[in-house]
Amino acid sequence: MVISCKKEITPKKNESIKIDTVYSETTVDTNTSGTKETLLKKVDYAIWSMGNLEEYFLNKLSKATNKSQGNEIYEEYVENMENRIKNFNELEADFLAIYTNYYEHEKDQYIFPDSLQQHVDLFKKSELEFWEIGEGFVEIRYQPYHYYNMFKGKVTDDYEYFLKNEAKENTVLYSADAGILISPEDVGNRVLTWERFINQYPKSALLEVATKLYQEYCYDYLMGMENTRTIDYSNGNLESENQTEFNRFMRKNPLSPTTKIIKAFLKQADANPDYEALDKWVKKALNIQPVIIPNEP
Repeated sequence: MVISCKKEITPKKNESIKIDTVYSETTVDTNTSGTKETLLKKVDYAIWSMGNLEEYFLNKLSKATNKSQGNEIYEEYVENMENRIKNFNELEADFLAIYTNYYEHEKDQYIFPDSLQQHVDLFKKSELEFWEIGEGFVEIRYQPYHYYNMFKGKVTDDYEYFLKNEAKENTVLYSADAGILISPEDVGNRVLTWERFINQYPKSALLEVATKLYQEYCYDYLMGMENTRTIDYSNGNLESENQTEFNRFMRKNPLSPTTKIIKAFLKQADANPDYEALDKWVKKALNIQPVIIPNEP
């Protein structure tokens, strides 16, 4: 993942190199050509390099004099690590494409041949994991609580709130195959989580990200997805589990701004249960800006 553009530094066992070198003099080699052994060496070196990079940021974090500096270090750390994880997925693209083929239903586990098990074993010494995102797709990511565990108590309250709830939500797969995989109540709880963030931290640097999360969850909460609709558009009736959940949310959160939106949505759905009309109404109510796709030349 993190390989010098001038020369490749191959660490010996128990050898350490200057962390600043790893951090500042690196590019990413995602070329998967060559032998299987060459690719395994690249992956092994990439994981080792990320460990050194993490050590570099932990050192910076230990020297921070206030939590605002912790926020800045977090932002820098995430940018660096997410870029490297993106390239990790490129490096392991061939393996990820066949990963789910090796799941054995009878044993309820993955059984890989030795040649592929070597790839899996390399990741056991890191906090990286293989994460199934549905429809046979798999990606490499950090384990859900990696960022929270690293920065809790060292960033401001808004950042800690954000990291804790982001981690909690990332422990389960939210959607796949055009459908929501968690219960309507759980979606409602996510809506409330980010509504509270917006209300509690209106000046947070994370406000824009939190607002987008609120909008996306609230849209799904009201409209559902293609394979988990909240309304049966063949007869215009609200699905019973969604009606029950809307009632629960409004009863428990009478002063919530989302409760007002739910009430207005239910009136709209009762008056005109048309998908296109409701979709347009919900996006306007949530201030979701349309995605503009530029015309091709």
